[in-house]
Amino acid sequence: MITTLEYRNKVRQKAKLIRAAGKAKMLEHWNIIEAALQFHRFYRLDYFKPYDYQFKWFKSGIYATLRYLSAANQIGKTYGGAVEMTYHLTGLYPDWWPGRHFEVTGKEVCWAMGVSLESTRKVLQNYLLGTDNAKKTREFGSGTIPREMIRMETLVRDGELVKSISIDNAAGGYCELYFYASTQSTDTLHGQKVLYIWLDEQPDNELELSSIFAARTINTGGIVAVTATPEKGATDLWRQCKEDNSPHVHFQSATWDDAPHLSEEAKDRILAAIPYHEREMRSKGIPVAGIGAIYPYRDDDITCEPFDIPDHWLVLAPLDFGVSGNRDPSIILSMAYDPDTGVRYVFAEWSSEMDKDIYANSYMPDFMAHKIIGQKPDDWDVVTQSAPFVGIGLPGIVVKSPHDGANTQPGTNQTRCEIMRDVGANVDPHLWELPPDMAPLEKNRRSLAGSIAIVANLFRDGKLKIFTTCTETLRERRGYQWIKKGQKTVPIDKDNHFMDAMRIGAIRISYDGEYMQDARQSIPNNTIDGNPYETDMGAYHL
Repeated sequence: MITTLEYRNKVRQKAKLIRAAGKAKMLEHWNIIEAALQFHRFYRLDYFKPYDYQFKWFKSGIYATLRYLSAANQIGKTYGGAVEMTYHLTGLYPDWWPGRHFEVTGKEVCWAMGVSLESTRKVLQNYLLGTDNAKKTREFGSGTIPREMIRMETLVRDGELVKSISIDNAAGGYCELYFYASTQSTDTLHGQKVLYIWLDEQPDNELELSSIFAARTINTGGIVAVTATPEKGATDLWRQCKEDNSPHVHFQSATWDDAPHLSEEAKDRILAAIPYHEREMRSKGIPVAGIGAIYPYRDDDITCEPFDIPDHWLVLAPLDFGVSGNRDPSIILSMAYDPDTGVRYVFAEWSSEMDKDIYANSYMPDFMAHKIIGQKPDDWDVVTQSAPFVGIGLPGIVVKSPHDGANTQPGTNQTRCEIMRDVGANVDPHLWELPPDMAPLEKNRRSLAGSIAIVANLFRDGKLKIFTTCTETLRERRGYQWIKKGQKTVPIDKDNHFMDAMRIGAIRISYDGEYMQDARQSIPNNTIDGNPYETDMGAYHL
């Protein structure tokens, strides 16, 4: 017989009165005290009160068959997922329940899946059943599923892992609960009709799994629920759910601000222990890393039509040096900064590939400098048979170099930056690094992941735009991905040259840029260096 919430609350209240009456009464009515303790231990579900974001998430189950919760850490994301699965398994829906009600009068099947067998056992099994060790059957029921609803005789385990177990439902039927990991063969998933599927976090094969989940729930009218902190970034499934306007798909974000139990002091303490570039993801559920697009935004959201850059705006020319020019081009971007709005713009682009068919050494630092100052190299006419030479149109623009600008150019005894200065380019003496006030807690001033996170935030906040005429920059952005490299997740190290230059410029332009009206003017060679020794040594600044 299943106890009711009303009965359990009466027992708890009586036990409270008995304890208040003293030891003698407790000894006299020990059975009531024991029952109250059992209900406290094995009916955790009674104490659950949803936060507003959880209530909204539960409610989406009324209409959505695919639901995705992209949430911060430490806000009850996974516990809320366990609670909802428990309501569907047991039929013990509370009066306040806003979501889907399943009437289970016969046998139904439900799945709980983690990204690995270990995470399935330590997280999902532990949350639902109360233990991560299937051998400790006395602990069963101390999770979200009440002990009296668990059919212990149906337990199938493999060591410490629960493979399946049956759960009684208040409507008279029962649910077979299966625990899976995304790393298992998908052959075991075929052929079942499933009422409810809960996927926790982001597996590598999530699209394949999503297709299987959809097929398994078609005939039951079931639900697929995904709860994840987007450690692997804006993956294909994440983007699919976020961008799908169908009423049958629900996407929801949740941040630390949605969890009342987190005080401002607690938030600050947790944040201090999180690497700088992960903070948006950990505190707000915003993808900043992982397999998938690095800058997961639509072109329409981050582009604008070309316009004339005002004279009082700051401009900067960030670089990326190619090594051979063969699939490794050199890049010069022209970027502008609106001091009134703080918006940065990529307004022009140049790649050595644009000139390499007529001038093979177009990727070399000296040619890049000639391109910037608008003066053709001495051998241009001979090599190109007097083809027209076109510079970038801003001969005095400040040039910002990455750290490999301090590398010696092969075949010379000069660095790349020194070569460009000798030609006449206005190369900033300091190499690129993160400004302390933009990333005060980032210890690595050259952090790739940290600087990518900043650029992603600029895109997200509308502070970085790309002219629609910069087609190569836009093309490269669309394919700029996080990939797995061993046990690490890193940015793809190919076809990333425009992105590297853009990252340098977006971060440094408000610090190192100069007025557009000055950039249009040629700078005499004898005024570029100032103190030649100090400027040249600046190429080695770390």
